[in-house]
Amino acid sequence: MNRRARAQRGYTAVELLMAISIFGIGVSGIIAMEKVTSTSNAHAKNLAIATHIAESWLDVLATDATTWTAPGAPGAMGLIDGTAFLKAVAPNANTANNWTLPLYSPTLAFGPAFDALGDPIAPASNTPVAFCSHLRLSWLYQPTATGNGLIRAEVRVFWLKDGQSFAQNLCTTGQIANVGAATDAFHFVQKITAIRENSP
Repeated sequence: MNRRARAQRGYTAVELLMAISIFGIGVSGIIAMEKVTSTSNAHAKNLAIATHIAESWLDVLATDATTWTAPGAPGAMGLIDGTAFLKAVAPNANTANNWTLPLYSPTLAFGPAFDALGDPIAPASNTPVAFCSHLRLSWLYQPTATGNGLIRAEVRVFWLKDGQSFAQNLCTTGQIANVGAATDAFHFVQKITAIRENSP
């Protein structure tokens, strides 16, 4: 076979299969990398939303404290019973404090359940719950006749791992212990602050 005939011969089937195989390996690597990137982006988005929810809770609790005033009687809890969320604190400073599911406040349109964008969900809503939150309130200083009560407020916001959506009933009182024990199933964000009594 002369040189011209060899130059015009083209690619063989084996050469084409090798080129396609190399191309396929490269594409599969890119697809795998995209999957990891997509998962990381989804987690970062959820983490940002959960952090925003936790910070919103701290702002709501600080606002709630504006209606908590001194009682004028030593050792009493004062007007904390008029607050939306702080009234859940145990009356005795020595009481063991556990996580609780806060009640939804129709007045504030704020509660424990949130949708995928971090907006609060009313209990009667059919919107799927994406994030749920728990509170743990405990005394740092109980109020005196002059006020100066101080509450340690902890907020935890959680959502399921691997981008799953969870049922409405996971954001209920009966699920608190299950959530706390299932750290392998949930992501958590926790924020802590101190809430001071609004002394007159």
